[in-house]
Amino acid sequence: MAQNAEVANAEMMCEHCGGKFRYDKGRRCWTCDSLMCPACMNEPPGRLCPECRASRSTLPEQIEPMLGQTGPLPQSSEGWGFEFKWDGVRAIAYWDASQIRLESRNLTNITFRYPELHDLGEHLGPSMVLDGEIVALDEQGRPSFSKLQQRMHVGKTASLRARSNIRIYYYIFDLLHLDGTTVMDRTYERRREMLQNLEIQHRFSRVPPSYRGEGEDILAVAREHGLEGIMCKRLDSLYWPGRRTGDWRKVKIVNSREFVIGGFKYVKGDKSRIGSLQLGAYDSQMRLRFVGGAGTGFSGPDHEILLKRLEPIRQARNVFADDIGGRDVVFVSPRYVAQVEYRRWPEGGEIQQAAYKGLRTDKSAGEVFLKEP
Repeated sequence: MAQNAEVANAEMMCEHCGGKFRYDKGRRCWTCDSLMCPACMNEPPGRLCPECRASRSTLPEQIEPMLGQTGPLPQSSEGWGFEFKWDGVRAIAYWDASQIRLESRNLTNITFRYPELHDLGEHLGPSMVLDGEIVALDEQGRPSFSKLQQRMHVGKTASLRARSNIRIYYYIFDLLHLDGTTVMDRTYERRREMLQNLEIQHRFSRVPPSYRGEGEDILAVAREHGLEGIMCKRLDSLYWPGRRTGDWRKVKIVNSREFVIGGFKYVKGDKSRIGSLQLGAYDSQMRLRFVGGAGTGFSGPDHEILLKRLEPIRQARNVFADDIGGRDVVFVSPRYVAQVEYRRWPEGGEIQQAAYKGLRTDKSAGEVFLKEP
């Protein structure tokens, strides 16, 4: 197969299948406007073009996302990059020069839920792994986790119908692997530069900016636009898969975090609706401690989604390590995690003015602690 990069965009003959192909950003065999030459499609690995075989063999199977710690703004903004914090779900995108795969934070394949992104690879060029957040926008153009719920929990047959009602976008903020080589050992500043240079142009994907300057100013803009907060990332930080590190810092405007659902109450006189959720988090001895309830924030679809999951896992006894005076409480196996916003959480007390935002299927109950590890 010809390898001369000077023939970009020129039609050539593929030595493997006899079809015509074009060069495009380092890819070979883009035949008949498809992603690969026919010799590479649905064939055993030994039949792939050399370029495609190399890309596939060196792409990592899975990468666990790097996590940040919750904290205040850095005392000095020097040496930090600032990004807006998006109220969505984490997603790692794997492009092997043939097909795209999306995985959630807990390494579950979620590709089928977001058909808008199935053609993302056509706009990426060589093989790569991207890190980002899938978000749904409200009527004001702000990320809405509540709206995203209607896409997170649909089955394969319903995803196309849901797409027409709730549009999603993939906000890409990091590059982890490129053309057979890891870049996780490069600095955050360098990875962001490489990501920008890819010039990804896709209808449902964005590369939001990383800002330099005063963190207070960036935080003020986030507050003005009703965003959840900002992420502060050290410019010289490397990407540490699966680790929660102070190199990335979450600065929240709204108090929002995950809690384990240990029980619920029906709306009085109506067993088709949730009245409130009873919430908890694990202590250092892995005892589920009661933190309070959330009785607002439920949309129409939320009642059906929650009851469908909670009613089959009822428990006869209190699942909390604390006596919560379980009158009218239906206890459940502590399996599901809820995203909750609240105004205050006094030391040793219960969360106050708590509102349900949605289920976190990308996080297991055993990861939810009273204090971050």
